[in-house]
Amino acid sequence: MNRLFRNKAKYTVIALMLALSVAASAQRRGNQTVVMNDGTFVTGTIVADSGSYLRIEVKKPQVITLKKSDIFSWNADLVARISNAPHEPFSSNNTEGYIIRFSSSVLAGKNEYGRTGTMSFHISNGYQFRNGFSLGIGSGVEEFEAVIMPVYTDLRYHPLKTRVSPFMWVKSGIGIPLGDSAGGGSYIYGYYPDVRAGAMFNTGTGIALYTGRNNGVNVGIGYRFQRLTFRQVNYWGYETDNEVVTNFNRFEVQFGFIFR
Repeated sequence: MNRLFRNKAKYTVIALMLALSVAASAQRRGNQTVVMNDGTFVTGTIVADSGSYLRIEVKKPQVITLKKSDIFSWNADLVARISNAPHEPFSSNNTEGYIIRFSSSVLAGKNEYGRTGTMSFHISNGYQFRNGFSLGIGSGVEEFEAVIMPVYTDLRYHPLKTRVSPFMWVKSGIGIPLGDSAGGGSYIYGYYPDVRAGAMFNTGTGIALYTGRNNGVNVGIGYRFQRLTFRQVNYWGYETDNEVVTNFNRFEVQFGFIFR
């Protein structure tokens, strides 16, 4: 009798410690720890309650079946709610609706002085479709010998419905100067440098990691094109106007955040 009492007490202490641990660890909804009669425990998502057995998804796609008579402790109320709801595996494309993306990039290339690198910051708003496509509009701040604000349409495609998914993007629009030229090269030989807007294009591919149904992070590499027209008024004894059309080609390394 004393041995039986000690065993029961031991299992009760184990169950209480596990319950406190689970509560403190902020596990996602549906994750449960089942304590067995021999003192061992199993952690996973309970997907079904069928009579004398529980079906537990331990690690996708593995599902094990436990005999209830061998279980010392489990949350019956939560299992009932989970069993009555449809069980759907995680999918990066299950959520259809409004989506926001923030990204920062390094734009690397060459100018007349040699290699150069600048930063780029973008934000886009769009709509995520269940077929993996999303469409939106975006803007940001960049520098191409002048600070510009790109305004563009943003088309993306995620071919896989998985937590880690490759993706592709295409951005097309216009780069609007926010000020005068920063100077450099042939642009400094005159006065009052002026910059005019030009076409922009950006495409690339990367990997998205979804940390939940509503958010994720991504990294990618791509190609960035920007056309700008630099206008200057020169005074060499007489007044002349010069316009220099410049095409900037840059290699992009991108890191971003996804919110839904």
